[in-house]
Amino acid sequence: MIIKKRPIITWLLNSDIPGFQKGITLVMPKNFANYGVLNDELKRLSDIRTLKPNWGLPELVMPSFEKVMEKSIPAFEKIMPDLLKEFSETAECGILLCRKDETLVYGFGESQLNLWFFSEQNGHSRFHFAAEYEFLDRQPKLLIPYSILCDDNLLTGTIQNRINEIGNRLRFIAIYVAAKKYVKVEPIIIPQGVYTAVEGTPLEYVEKKKVINQTGQEVIVMDSKWFKKIINDNDIPVRGYFRKQNKKNTEGEWYKEIIFVPPCIRHGYHRNARIEDSKSDQSEIENTDSTT
Repeated sequence: MIIKKRPIITWLLNSDIPGFQKGITLVMPKNFANYGVLNDELKRLSDIRTLKPNWGLPELVMPSFEKVMEKSIPAFEKIMPDLLKEFSETAECGILLCRKDETLVYGFGESQLNLWFFSEQNGHSRFHFAAEYEFLDRQPKLLIPYSILCDDNLLTGTIQNRINEIGNRLRFIAIYVAAKKYVKVEPIIIPQGVYTAVEGTPLEYVEKKKVINQTGQEVIVMDSKWFKKIINDNDIPVRGYFRKQNKKNTEGEWYKEIIFVPPCIRHGYHRNARIEDSKSDQSEIENTDSTT
């Protein structure tokens, strides 16, 4: 996996550089009036940049972490208005690197989530749109200029599909920030210019086991220990307990007798990740099917 240089990242993380970074461009809108809308949104992002917010390092979301996010959705969506308020109070912001060469720049403020969407192509960060997400009376509301929503050069699909896609990206960001804060994660820092192994991640969830970062600065890879093999080599005290022990009587018949197991020391354990257990179960099913 190669993380290529993205002009939008260089520009945001070097706020002392005046003007715009070379390589940040607008996608050519079909509606000429949308040039002004897109320029205004980039100007708004530029004004935020001059305040030097704590963007942190760019973060690459691994498919394994997306799986954890998916499992978190039902719980987090119930409290989404409260999460937007909480993240606004702490001024959460950041840069997400997604597959399909997308860069999501986001920031929370005034109980709103703000998104600037860029696609990466031929060394350029191409700006498509900006959108906002908020809740009124605990009902979600997407804010985006209608002229942008209807522009076929900036977005594809039916109007409803475009609304769904933008809403999905905004919810993705909110769930991501919540999962990063409240779920056990393992951030891996990928230095600039060298291949870095992402150890312990199944090949099903990472295109390659090694990542090279060509962005010009460190990048954080978001993975999850939920998918990792757990190894505990410590001595674990175990209390005494009762259990039923299988025994055979003089007639050769089996019966159960309650016995007491005295306290002992358990010398660690190795436990497969859940995804590995699932793969093992599926393998057994496939093997069974092949023999029937």
